[in-house]
Amino acid sequence: MSCSVQILAAKSALARAAWARGVAPYYDDDAITDLLVDIRHWCREAGIDYAASEQLASRIYLNEAGSAS
Repeated sequence: MSCSVQILAAKSALARAAWARGVAPYYDDDAITDLLVDIRHWCREAGIDYAASEQLASRIYLNEAGSAS
């Protein structure tokens, strides 16, 4: 199964995060780190367990990546 929709969603999130910070979109390790920090801050504010969400996301990703091969 193609992950093109997930990739597009991630790229869009990176671009939107850069826009919110007032900078041009960038798609490197720093962009990923910055977005993850933003998400952690948001989760704390919203009362969402980031660690639990990340663990579930990791399991889903590994399942999807395994089925893509």
